[in-house]
Amino acid sequence: MLLNLNVPALVEHPLIVAETKPAKITKFLNALPVTNILETSQALQEELEILNRQKVAPDTRVKALETYRPAIASVTESLAAHYCNAPLPLPEQDKQYATLANTLWTELAYGYKLALLDLEARLFKIGGAKLLNLCLHRTLDALRMQIEIYYETYRAQPPSLWSELHQLYALSVKRGLEATAIDDLVRNQALPISHVYKQALLISLADPQHLSQKDIKLTSDYITRFAGLAQLQRPEPMENPAAIFLISGNRDKPPVPLGKRLRKVDEEHDFFLLTMDLARQVHQHIKQCQQGSFPPEAGLPENANQPRYQDLLTYLLRHWGASPKRIYNRTPKNDGIELIIGLPALHTTLYGKILTEADNALGKLPRNSRWQALNISAGGMALRKLPATEAHLHIGDLVGVRISHTTHWAIGVLRWASHTENRHLDIGIQLLAPEAKPVSMQSADEHAVPLLLLPEIPTLKQSPSLIGAPGSYSPAKIIDLTLEDDSSKRIMITRLIERTNQFDHFQFSTL
Repeated sequence: MLLNLNVPALVEHPLIVAETKPAKITKFLNALPVTNILETSQALQEELEILNRQKVAPDTRVKALETYRPAIASVTESLAAHYCNAPLPLPEQDKQYATLANTLWTELAYGYKLALLDLEARLFKIGGAKLLNLCLHRTLDALRMQIEIYYETYRAQPPSLWSELHQLYALSVKRGLEATAIDDLVRNQALPISHVYKQALLISLADPQHLSQKDIKLTSDYITRFAGLAQLQRPEPMENPAAIFLISGNRDKPPVPLGKRLRKVDEEHDFFLLTMDLARQVHQHIKQCQQGSFPPEAGLPENANQPRYQDLLTYLLRHWGASPKRIYNRTPKNDGIELIIGLPALHTTLYGKILTEADNALGKLPRNSRWQALNISAGGMALRKLPATEAHLHIGDLVGVRISHTTHWAIGVLRWASHTENRHLDIGIQLLAPEAKPVSMQSADEHAVPLLLLPEIPTLKQSPSLIGAPGSYSPAKIIDLTLEDDSSKRIMITRLIERTNQFDHFQFSTL
């Protein structure tokens, strides 16, 4: 099988000979300044670049890479802790962290690909299956990590990434290696190549542009635990395309729902990914969550008992069970849109004054930002950040949008974000209501807590509802609302509509 992999050119007579002895590499690693993440990352990058640009025997190269790999996993996890908690667009420091993390996994992938190509170039391949299996496994894992970094930073993936993943998995199938488990001390697991490949496929099918960085991490963790329930197989006639996804083996594309394919299935190169058993497991976890705390045998992390985890499972069930459908068509636009980000800023703008001095130390109304509208539908809009616009965003933020000063502030939620190839930041907003009224309630310490009252929309059969800060929702909780005219109304919270990392949205009944 002819592999078309992206690798650096090798230097015939390098000025610096790469260190390949594991003992000396370990000594180098132990001397790294662990408290200086940037210096450590750059030192690792330099050593890998030297190794990956000169000829080294494949078994020697792999031993060196296996020595570097735990340090790279640890360092990139520390880097991710910075850029995965940053707002959008990413500040320059966090961009540097993300770039370094991506470069380290890219270099690690280069090394294993070079060893793999050398193994495949051998005339006689007898006895090399174990090393080949290791190279395939580690390359797939490094490519998967690159994909996750692109998703966590909402950037488009570069060419060849998906093509290489598909090629490597196809080679493992051809050699009969896809089901052989490989010990992985970094992950503390023994996983087969097929599992690693499915991890990359499933994170793509979760549509991470619509997830917060925190939820992308949680989704990746869930996939690591349960990707084995998804099945890979060669194409065959299917009566119902639900929970079946098409992998274009000879194209540089992520998987797509079988029902949305735009071409005829290629029986020689394509694969099907079947996620029905995985979707059943997600559904079972949702039922367990509704009944109370997860039992230990559920195999979930400790934070799975938090309310937001159930919301994430419901989201994953929609994407792995049956692909979501767009409700409204979008019309291209090129208008300017004003944007307010966050519940406190939106409440203050609608109220016309600061609710409490604690809300704004300067006592000033929040500034609006101006965005370009790319397209608008009845249910939402896509916007592009203008060059001079300052903004700090997170997926799940509550936002207010309006086209002009004469219109109401419509209320929406930031659903997705994407950094384009031209470094534009594009975002997608789902509209929740055409307007809102600022109200408040008293907290336990007698401070006024801001809420937004969303109106009834009879045409959509949508009852009045409230939006508050995370933790505002509590079933059957009775609260006294203070309205705009300073009158009060007693209500009881009845049903949770949505919960993000930034707000709770719930229905109520008046008492």
